[in-house]
Amino acid sequence: MGLLAAIVVNLVGGAVIYLTGGLAAPWIASLLGFSSTGIVAGSTAAAAQAFYGNVASGSIISMLTAIAMGSPTP
Repeated sequence: MGLLAAIVVNLVGGAVIYLTGGLAAPWIASLLGFSSTGIVAGSTAAAAQAFYGNVASGSIISMLTAIAMGSPTP
């Protein structure tokens, strides 16, 4: 589950951030399991985080976390 979740988060999150200029990023981040308080337990984002362990600054997961924490969750 972790590898699949990491692939989904990176493909979907990367597409939203880079192809749409981040316009839909807060909504997609929320759907993947990123919230204003961090990563939601049991979500796709949590499975990806568990797969990666420590996340580097500037990665897709760190960008989605920052986007979700800086914007209201719908």
